[in-house]
Amino acid sequence: MSATPSASAIPASHDLFAPGLAQQVVSELVTAAAGKPVVRVVINRTQARLTYIGDGDRPRSMVWLAGVITPSDDGTDLVAATSFDPNTFNLSDVASLFTIAAQVSGSAERQELQINEYDHRQILMTVTTSPESSTVFFDRDGNPIPRLDLTVDKDLAIGLNDVYYHRRFVLTVSVTVDSADVMSSADQVWVDVLDTPGVVERRIRTATVPMFITQRRETPSTLPFDQTVIDPAVIGQLIRTAPLLLEQPDVTTVTVTVNQPADADQPRITVESGGSKVVTDLMGNKIENP
Repeated sequence: MSATPSASAIPASHDLFAPGLAQQVVSELVTAAAGKPVVRVVINRTQARLTYIGDGDRPRSMVWLAGVITPSDDGTDLVAATSFDPNTFNLSDVASLFTIAAQVSGSAERQELQINEYDHRQILMTVTTSPESSTVFFDRDGNPIPRLDLTVDKDLAIGLNDVYYHRRFVLTVSVTVDSADVMSSADQVWVDVLDTPGVVERRIRTATVPMFITQRRETPSTLPFDQTVIDPAVIGQLIRTAPLLLEQPDVTTVTVTVNQPADADQPRITVESGGSKVVTDLMGNKIENP
């Protein structure tokens, strides 16, 4: 999509920053797609493109520009993406989404809003820039998905809830934080759950992007346990006090992991950093001979 012109050069009826216009235009594009499965929407200030699965599972698009909708042939690549209803996304104030994204990413250059599959059938809105800065994510209601400071208990609890995702019983819960670079993409919380026999699913939420999933074939060596026994405040305290607890005052990267060994009667917490580790109970009390 082309660069966005200045506001003074855009007639009001062609300005997708005008309240409600983007929502109306996307609805018209959905109608123009004649009920075909929609897999992508892309919007900038003057143009909107809706991509759908056409005959033979090939991508086709309808493009709105200056009040006119025209079809576009997107080539012959097979489409393998989850379809969605664009009308369920809040596009009533695209200008606000772009403003929020610029504040978070630090750039407003050639901004573009997209709606498409993020991961494992999860559909999200994103705003990107060109040259690329960092992607800013929004839910379907237009709320920004927050970046997390995992050294703060409130944000840590959000991250944990994101990866639990309605699963009560888990195999492992782990948090890694680098206090020298807080809220970087290296800071993350993840959980392992048994998806099907022999398949372990890892749900990862980094400080900067929403939860995503990986899977691997593995027979777990630890026991599943109820994640509600984990107190985020205890995990947060262990992260903040790890250098003192481990007698490693200069370390910055800390990993706190909770699991239940096969020979244990309850889950344990392992705190690791700088090649040292300490095992505690669920209240954060050190276990001398784990």
